[in-house]
Amino acid sequence: MNTRHVGVLAAIVVGLVILLFALQTDDTGTAGSGERLLPGLETAANGLTRIRIDGPGGDDVTLRRGDGGWVIEERGGYPADIDTLRSIVLALAEARIVEQKTADPANYGRLGVGDPAEGGDGDKVMLESEGASFAVILGDPARDDFRYARVAGDARSVLIDRNPVLPDDVAGWLDDDLLDIDAGRVRRVTIRHDDGETIVIEKEDETQDAFTVLDVPEGRELQYASVADPVAGVLTDLKLEDVRRAPVEPGEADTTAVFETFDGTTVTVTVDDWVGSGDDAGELSWVRFSAAPDIDGLNERTAGWEYRLPAYKRTQLVRRWEDLLKAGTADEPLSTP
Repeated sequence: MNTRHVGVLAAIVVGLVILLFALQTDDTGTAGSGERLLPGLETAANGLTRIRIDGPGGDDVTLRRGDGGWVIEERGGYPADIDTLRSIVLALAEARIVEQKTADPANYGRLGVGDPAEGGDGDKVMLESEGASFAVILGDPARDDFRYARVAGDARSVLIDRNPVLPDDVAGWLDDDLLDIDAGRVRRVTIRHDDGETIVIEKEDETQDAFTVLDVPEGRELQYASVADPVAGVLTDLKLEDVRRAPVEPGEADTTAVFETFDGTTVTVTVDDWVGSGDDAGELSWVRFSAAPDIDGLNERTAGWEYRLPAYKRTQLVRRWEDLLKAGTADEPLSTP
């Protein structure tokens, strides 16, 4: 067979594939049977009251709809990220079957659609409303943002035309927005440790390029002029990594960081149980917030809660002199007046 014949044959094969795909597509543009994965969910979605996700790793999550919106039971009723929740419910409500796959339980592992309650590696999503309930096991992602799935109780597995992306753990379901104060608004930051070590940085006005570090120990030098500037950026686009209920009577803070803005707002961040220094500083830290005057409802939103922050943020909250100064000699104490 010469090259020209091979080219013609290839063109015919491609044409047949395109025709086959067209014949398998219904008038809505959905390939395969077009059958809804979860018939009725689209109608019931706005009335859902509870969603439960059981995963293969045991890191299960329960979302409940209350008077104030959706909350996460495993985090003491902390608000859930409504955008994440909405996108998953919408994807499941719109999902249609592209093609049928195995109905043999022995082959579920190949698609990731095994029930986690039976040792399988799928994610079981259960949705409940006043008058209806739905349950589906989501398997592995597939081509073109599709996903394998199996309606709970049905042996048949299928390929669907949506890929609902679930957070990796309970914390991933949290509404992670905390606070957003641009570093340019910050006039002064005072970091005070429980052993008395204190660092103060400030700007005389908003046009000043770098923060001035006050009371640098005698005989010592800053690593570079703007070394303390990242401290002022802690409250910029601040998001949580995790949350827990605060003790009724919290103990003394290991570190307190006070942020003062040019417009007269003061935000106090207390840090408990911090360990380490440098990049490891605050590895186990939990923090609390308060503001005077209140901003964006911060006091009401954060009252009674402790937060874990991203490492690059919590590191700045617990800065010490050794993090800001050039290396010195052993007989040069790191103390402030």
